Amino acid sequence: MKNEIILKGHKGTKTLRCTKPLCLRVFVAFSALFLISSMSFFNCSKVEDNEIKAPGIVDGEIITIKSVVAGTIQELDVKEGEKITRDKLIARLNPDKIENQLKELEISRKEIDINSQKVSKKLRFQNSNIRYLRKQVQRFRRLKKKNSIPGEKLENMELKLMEAETSRFELEKTLETLNIQKEKIENKKEYLHLLIEDHMIKSPVDGVVVEKFVSAGETIMPGTAIADILDTSSLYIEIFIEEKEIANLKLNQEAKIRVDGIEGEKNELVGVISYFGKKAEFSPKYIISEKERKSLLYQVKIRVKDDAGILKIGMPVTVVFASGGSEPF
Repeated sequence: MKNEIILKGHKGTKTLRCTKPLCLRVFVAFSALFLISSMSFFNCSKVEDNEIKAPGIVDGEIITIKSVVAGTIQELDVKEGEKITRDKLIARLNPDKIENQLKELEISRKEIDINSQKVSKKLRFQNSNIRYLRKQVQRFRRLKKKNSIPGEKLENMELKLMEAETSRFELEKTLETLNIQKEKIENKKEYLHLLIEDHMIKSPVDGVVVEKFVSAGETIMPGTAIADILDTSSLYIEIFIEEKEIANLKLNQEAKIRVDGIEGEKNELVGVISYFGKKAEFSPKYIISEKERKSLLYQVKIRVKDDAGILKIGMPVTVVFASGGSEPF
């Protein structure tokens, strides 16, 4: 099947007839030419009146909030585009299973407390009994020296003392075991409370909700992404500067940031250079000529001192620097 391409120019209109594969190749060639021209226009900076001007884009650090535990989302308390503050609740997972474990631990702790009280009471009695038996043994020994009692009676009293001391030792060990069990329960309760906190997913920064990945009622696994949060304190402007102009710039140098589409004083913000790219963008791996080297572009990042909430990620801006030798802003 034949297709037609219509070319219009100052000398008139021409119609080309071609097959479908040929038309596709012509379209791809024109598209590539347009894309290259657009990139060159966007990336190249201009020098005007002792100023370096470069178009840029607002960017920032996006934090992916993930769950560290498995569970069912009971509540999802944010919307895309919503401004949130640090520690704002983003999602709550159902904690019923953990709360039931806490209740069981509380019952076990009460049982241990009751047993500890019983053992402590027996231990107090046994201590009193041992004091009595020791006195009896001492008295019987004095009587034995005087041959007032048979030796068998003294031996029986000493045996009773040994049995009482053994019983006390066992009671002390039982009490220690109960105390250890109580400590284990307290440690497990603390762990479960921390686990409940993990079921409360909060924002680590002040920012804006860029995207949500889950819905209320959904069951998730550890590591599941909940939402993307843009850290508004991390906003920066990304521009590309030609190699011949990068030498005129330095770290912490001030720059004017002009926001497209905004009039008045809010149109111009102030920032400083915070980062220079380590290498030229789109540089080939093989050796390039001096002419090609002049057209290389270097990434530059500008931190805004105070954007007053004006800047949004993806927003186009124009950055203006004082060129070498001129006074700073």
